[in-house]
Amino acid sequence: MTRIRTLALALGLALTGLTAAQTSGGTLVAAWEQEPVGLDPHITSARSSYQVLENVIDTLITLDAEQNLVPSLAHTWTVADDGLSVTFELREGVRFSNGTELTSQHVVTVFERLLDPETGSGNAWRMAGVTSIDAPDATTVVLTLDSPNPSLLGHLASSNALGIFDPVGIEDGSINTRPIGTGPFMISDFQPGTRVLLERNPHYWEDGLPYLDAVDIRIIGDETVRRSALVSGDIDWAFSVPSQAVEELDARDDVLVDRAAAGAYYYIGVNTAEGPLADERVRQAIAFAINRDNIAAAAEFGNAQVTQDPIPPSSAWHFGYTPYEHDPERARALLAEAGYADGFEMEIMPNSVMDNTVRAAQVIQADLAAVGIRASIRALEWAEWLQEQGDGNYDTFVCSWNGLIDPDDFFYAQHRTGEVFNFTGYSNPTVDELLDEARMLPEFDARRPLYEQINRAIVDEAPYIYLYNPLEIHAYAPDVMGFAARADQAVRFVTTWLDR
Repeated sequence: MTRIRTLALALGLALTGLTAAQTSGGTLVAAWEQEPVGLDPHITSARSSYQVLENVIDTLITLDAEQNLVPSLAHTWTVADDGLSVTFELREGVRFSNGTELTSQHVVTVFERLLDPETGSGNAWRMAGVTSIDAPDATTVVLTLDSPNPSLLGHLASSNALGIFDPVGIEDGSINTRPIGTGPFMISDFQPGTRVLLERNPHYWEDGLPYLDAVDIRIIGDETVRRSALVSGDIDWAFSVPSQAVEELDARDDVLVDRAAAGAYYYIGVNTAEGPLADERVRQAIAFAINRDNIAAAAEFGNAQVTQDPIPPSSAWHFGYTPYEHDPERARALLAEAGYADGFEMEIMPNSVMDNTVRAAQVIQADLAAVGIRASIRALEWAEWLQEQGDGNYDTFVCSWNGLIDPDDFFYAQHRTGEVFNFTGYSNPTVDELLDEARMLPEFDARRPLYEQINRAIVDEAPYIYLYNPLEIHAYAPDVMGFAARADQAVRFVTTWLDR
């Protein structure tokens, strides 16, 4: 059974006072497909980690269901006329889950750690241009910039890497397993690979929330086991339902399937460092050789929209650049031009926990064989996959990226020379200059032409070969209320309750 409703309705129940028989208490048993790979917000790069953290730590500001900026720990904020400072006024009386009262100095300490090169955070780029963080009093935070950064507020609102936690966790080493936040829940148990138990934060600052006593997150990587556990009632909520199960689950009365068009994309990441794949013509040949319709059909069973560039059609930043139709003859000609008329051997590295990436890799493998490229598949578990990606031990990989709301989210971290998330080794000085310029311009009309140039250059040079924009799909028991899938792929249980 499909639940059709707006996120505003799901989230608005608590905000409008329409409490409509909501009940407090109980434990939601949820299943995650991937284990969190560390919980230090500044260090982890795993989506599964951030989707735990967004229930534990709060950001200064956040996004509502329609992706508008709204208050969170800061009840107001002011951007200076020249764009060179942003002032946040914190809510008074907010406490971390250990009872410590939040002050502006906590914010300063957290942000300074994020920006400290010794921390090595892959998310420091999100605060580009910030030169100082000051706390003129206990409830005021001032960010000073060396140039305007129109992306900054979006980053502060949309990424839990910029969330605020009690720095005591840095000192005692617990930050990677039990960060202490101001969010609706706190981590009471973390068993890597098995379980994360969240319990209600007794000091949470929003009156009456959360409704749940606890969220018991179990790591169930096998999608068949995850689906069976939901149908049997062993779990209440399943993260990221596999697309091939949607039709079956839709037909059931004891399961609700919840969808949202995600601001994300799937892609082939190409190691550009050496060998055949260092040649732009070879990467373009791969882009011509693959059949995106077949890849999306196999990977997502129709729950996706094929694309050749990253930003989805729902965004005002969508460009729709499509230079690569499925053209094996063109692919073979490019390979011959690059000196690989007889093809070559390479590897595709999907993530075995994300079965859709394995299915995509199988179609890609067959498409490449048709033009003479002999591709093998090496599917790895999530933690090992992240390690190999980070170490550059791959030829190509299949993965996804959640771009959130600003075009900077879709391009900068992955394609700017030297950035931590630039795993492909792509480097184009012209693109670097455009990226640096575009992120600092205040007006949409001034930024869009620059991002269009960036988009075209990256698609043409093909360090990423874009495949499709997915849907965000979750499934849960009919008595799970107050939750809905979101375009930003956030998983927030603050207003979730059990109708039991």
